Parts: sequence; C-alpha cells; structure tokens
Amino acid sequence: MPDPSSEGAQPLTGIRVIDLSGDLGVYCGKLLADVGADVIKVEVPGGDPMRRIGPFVSGAEPLENSLYWRHYNTNKRSITLNIETSQGTSILRRLASTADVVLESFAPGYLATKGLGYGDLEIVNPGLVYASLTPFGQTGPYRDYKASDLVGFAMGGYMYVTGWPDTPPNKLWGLQAYQTTSNRAFIGILIALYHRQSTEQGQYVDVSMQEAVATTTEHVNTAYNYTGENAVRCGFRHGGQFIATWRCKDGYVSITTNTAKAWDDLRAWMDREGMAGDLMDEQYNDRFILRGDSGAHIEKLIEAWTLTHTKAEITEWGQANHHPWGPVSTADELLGFEQHWERGFYSTPAGAEGLVYSGAPFKMSENGWRINKLAPQIGQHNNQIFCDELGLSGSELQALIAEGVV
Repeated sequence: MPDPSSEGAQPLTGIRVIDLSGDLGVYCGKLLADVGADVIKVEVPGGDPMRRIGPFVSGAEPLENSLYWRHYNTNKRSITLNIETSQGTSILRRLASTADVVLESFAPGYLATKGLGYGDLEIVNPGLVYASLTPFGQTGPYRDYKASDLVGFAMGGYMYVTGWPDTPPNKLWGLQAYQTTSNRAFIGILIALYHRQSTEQGQYVDVSMQEAVATTTEHVNTAYNYTGENAVRCGFRHGGQFIATWRCKDGYVSITTNTAKAWDDLRAWMDREGMAGDLMDEQYNDRFILRGDSGAHIEKLIEAWTLTHTKAEITEWGQANHHPWGPVSTADELLGFEQHWERGFYSTPAGAEGLVYSGAPFKMSENGWRINKLAPQIGQHNNQIFCDELGLSGSELQALIAEGVV
C-alpha cells in the first residue's frame, strides 16, 4: 500500500478496505477510495452483478461498459473470489487480517456462518473496523426483513412527506436511501478509525438503512413529537418554510420568502408590473399568511407573475437583492454550469473515453479527493493482490481459477 507520509498522500492513504458490499454500500466504498483508501472490491468470479446495470457505454466491452459500475467504483482494485467455498473463505480471512476496514452488506449473520463475522476476524485483527450495512440493522424484530431502496425510503419516513397533499406518497428519483446509508456508514467508519488512533482497537459499525433515512426527515419527526400530528405532503413548497418552486417562462424557479424583506420585495416587484392583485393590502403585510388560509390565493397570483419571467431574470434580481432565489436545474444545465467546471467538480480523467465524472462537494487545502484510477476490470488485480501481496504462487492462483474459487 502507498506510504501515508509520501508526497501527494491523501487523507486515507495507507488505509486498506475490503469491500464486500452490494448496492447498499458500494457508494461508501467509493467515498473511502476517492480520498485515498486502498479499496479492494471483491467480486464473484465472472463479475459483480452491478456490472449489468445500465445505462451502458456504446462500443465498450460487455461487463466493462456499465456507467453505474464506472461511477461507483473509481479508485478501487478488483479481485474475484467465491466465498461460498472453503478455500475462498480462507483467502478472504487472510486478506482481512491485512485490512483496516471490512465493508459488507450481506444479511445479518450470514458472514458469521462462513467464519467471516466481526467476532471471527477481530481475533486475528484487533484493530479491524467492520462495517455492516443492512436494511434494518443487526438487531430488532425487523433484522431479517428484506428491503430495496424503495422500501428504505418508505419505511424511513421520507416517502410519506414527498409529493402532493391529494396524491399518494412519492419516491425521489435515484437511489436516495442507498446513498444516504452509504454516507452514514462512511461517517461511522471515519469515527471508528479516529477512535482507533488513540485506543488501537477496532470496532463494529452497525448501519441501518431505515435509521439512516429517518435522520434525513428534518422537521417531520420533531414536529410530531411536539404536536402529535403527521406532516403533510407540500408539493412544490418546502414544508413549514416560506420556500416554493414556481413555473416560469422556461422551466421552474425557487423563491424563498423567509424574511419580511424578501416577501415585501417580491410583492413590490409584482406590483410594479401590475400583477400583485391585492397583495399590497395591509392584511398581507404579515408573511405568515403565506401558509395560512390565504395560501391558495397568493400562490395563484405569484404563479401568474412568474410565468411572465425566465429563471435567469428571477434568479438574478433575487440574488442582486440578497435573497436566496435560484433556478431549478435540468441535467444538461448542471453539466453546462461554468461554476462546476471552474471548481473542478466535473472532470474527464485520462482514459475515460470522453466520459465526464462528477467530483466531491468539498475542497481541501491539502490533497483531498481525486480520481487516481478508473473503475477496475473484472479481477484486474488478482495477480497483484493474491500473488504479490498474499504470497500465492502463479500455479496456485491458476489452480484456484480452474476450481472456480477465483
């Protein structure tokens, strides 16, 4: 592994991670790898099922052309290993003895049946940080329940407050529950590694997708604790706040009126253009009526006005007057933002076949996040890890390949 004190070292240079995770934890592995950890992705012989998730790069080799795989596995090394075999579990146990972190998302207790649970591995590696990501955690009545990203989003409480008041709950696009779980696991692993610096002891990190999602519901749980009432779906408005998204000439724009000045500026602008209706009347001086009985009337007037302006017009005027107003960006607009390119959020790494990669939402004054390597090919590092690092001979590796272990 790279020397953590070497020039160009990143925050986690020198930390080795064995990544056994599936969809639930693959992003956590990427977060660790992108800040310098040596993340070894363990694939089943023939390739991880995630390689078959589209969209795909046209013209690329099958199982190497998944954009999903390429995004979530940057900076990782790949080995193939069948841990259903006794030889496979023995090799993984040896590999884990050299690791700082094991990351896995199997069903609770499964790896323990293979002699690969935390209780098994900490005996030979007391400093090991072992992170398990599951739908509902390792304990409790739901521990053995199965769940997808959709179920996690729903049972975590977020889906109920997403959508419109008169429609069923909706799911946000993408794998938000999986991403949130990986984020929380990343934080837990970093805390455990920090704790190990002073104690030399590893620990078990138990991450529940349901709990991870529940932590993102903001005011929802707090409001229920105080009022005993469930939050309602707010559609284009942010629940409990003076923030709403409006249709305009060329899409949608977000207008925040969380201060008296913002509300006064908005209705004054509408009035100058003869579109304020009765909003300049004294009864509307209190901005709290925005979410009261007059809400529908106010919303009708505001939308009639926003439809006469573009996203840029409303955004630029709001920002010039110190209000957090902004456009609702589409995918092509995000890719075209000079801001992203100027800060290096987007990049086209060497060998990326012209593909654009997104980066980290933070900058560090020292060496932080970067793409050092593209996602690995199937078993690309088998020789390097099994032979050079674990000491297997070439003939032993070939025999394992022939037997379906690697």
